[in-house]
Amino acid sequence: MSMYNHENPPLLRRFFHKREPLRNALLLLVAVAVGVCSALAATALNFALEYLGELRIAHSGAWWMFAVPALGAMLAVFLSRSVFKESGGHGVGEVIACVGLKKGIVRPVAMISALVTSLLTIASGGSAGPEAPVVVSGSSMGSNLARVFRMSGQSRMTLVGCGAAGSISAIFNAPVTGMIFAVEIILGEWTPYNLVPIAISSVVGTEVSRLLTGNVIPFGQTLPHMGIVDLQTSIVLALAASIASVIFVRSIRLVGSVSSKLTSRPWLKAGFGGLAVGIIGMVFPEAMGEGYSSIRQAINGSFPLGISAVLFLLLSRLATTSLTLGSGGPGGIFAPCLVLGSLFGIFFHRLVQPFANISGEGSYALMGMAGIVSGVMQAPLTSTFLVLEITNGYHAVVHVMIVAFLASMLTHAFEPSSFYFKDLVEKGMLIRPKTDARILTDINPKELIQKNTTTCEPGMSVQDFLGLLQNSSQTHIPIIDPENGAFKGMVDVVAARSSILDPDRSDNYIGEIALDQEAPNVTSEMSAREVIELMNKSNRNTLPVVENGRFCGFITKGDIMSAYRKQLRSASKQENLF
Repeated sequence: MSMYNHENPPLLRRFFHKREPLRNALLLLVAVAVGVCSALAATALNFALEYLGELRIAHSGAWWMFAVPALGAMLAVFLSRSVFKESGGHGVGEVIACVGLKKGIVRPVAMISALVTSLLTIASGGSAGPEAPVVVSGSSMGSNLARVFRMSGQSRMTLVGCGAAGSISAIFNAPVTGMIFAVEIILGEWTPYNLVPIAISSVVGTEVSRLLTGNVIPFGQTLPHMGIVDLQTSIVLALAASIASVIFVRSIRLVGSVSSKLTSRPWLKAGFGGLAVGIIGMVFPEAMGEGYSSIRQAINGSFPLGISAVLFLLLSRLATTSLTLGSGGPGGIFAPCLVLGSLFGIFFHRLVQPFANISGEGSYALMGMAGIVSGVMQAPLTSTFLVLEITNGYHAVVHVMIVAFLASMLTHAFEPSSFYFKDLVEKGMLIRPKTDARILTDINPKELIQKNTTTCEPGMSVQDFLGLLQNSSQTHIPIIDPENGAFKGMVDVVAARSSILDPDRSDNYIGEIALDQEAPNVTSEMSAREVIELMNKSNRNTLPVVENGRFCGFITKGDIMSAYRKQLRSASKQENLF
């Protein structure tokens, strides 16, 4: 018997689903499991990247190494498109779309596909991060565990957030960042129902990661004190970081546009991008891979002397990241933002230091990371706590927050949508909680179709039609062809009242004087949002539902709005977990 049999579920599952407190307990237990699984996936990916990265560096002197990024990117995209049947997005955006449009349903294959394809891209030298893949993998784990236990759509979306939180916290050893990332970017909803399980997954993911790899702050370093002068320069840095963020995001899109014009084959586009990355890497090998070594040098203050060296590496890393992600290579943008931010912070420091008595380079690397991450993602809380947790740089909390919030605000003036949201906005796929679009998405129009309706034939006389109305409360009557059952149109009783009641037309056929064929037809596959848009465009409150030329029933705006109000009441009840 299938585990999804709704008629006779197993005894244990029936026991849980009949008791609200136990359902919440089940949610918390599954959140623990999601935290463990996502941490294992993140740790495994990290180990694999370290091993393959060392292997690539060991052979960096070989003449053929310039072609490795192209081969890795092509293989990754081929597997993603042809084997795993993925759409080819950057991962996190797809998870956000699944939360908004599909109530958190993420394909099971995403648990593996994101990890494998990003491993190929990054290990071969592509400039991308491992964060987006582990977020996709963890989110898929949460989604499908919720489906196994037949949990509600709200619980499934929460567990998607749990997977994202566990993955981020594990890969960065940053539990607060994982939690904030899940609610600020993935779910967009700060409610106790979300926060408690997500916090549990985030902490569990961190602890599992620490058990396997040790409790090590990724870029920990004792940095000098930051004073009043640094507060002033942090404002200038935020402005400069917002401009750099806009350039970074638009360069990725420019590469995507140019590569699409060169070829329509995704694997070939990724190959061209990878080949360009390999050529740049022959001159600037530090511009390849995830680039965490550059961050360590920046934080430790051990970066090579001279402002030109920093500028060249900054531009080369900008180019390799844009080429990797813009050409469709699987991978995340977290790590490139951190690398670019640290380099940008050092560049800014060396530019300003001759004119002002400011703190050390490491502190400005912190602020640069916060500025670029916040500018690109437009998520100031995530970027602030990420930088603070991975560097232990709490001495600079005020400066980091100023840069993060200002950079996000200023970037928003040039780029209204973040890197993750822009494609979704353009496709109409960004639906956030508590919005009309989101509530309408949760309504199933099939449940609102009025199927038991009075019908008439085109050849019915007006006199007979008036008799039919006496026994019906409908304001719209469908006209059905008696020979083949095809839907011919409908009679809007109110709009056609004068024609129907005209004594001179009592002997006419109803199909001659009152047939409305201009009303658009609704199909059963349309969403409630699409039905409402159709009603607004046609200026009608009632529309026929037609499938394959056959009338299925009516759907009204009043019924949709009643369901809308019901969803609002239901959402308010679900905000509290206990």
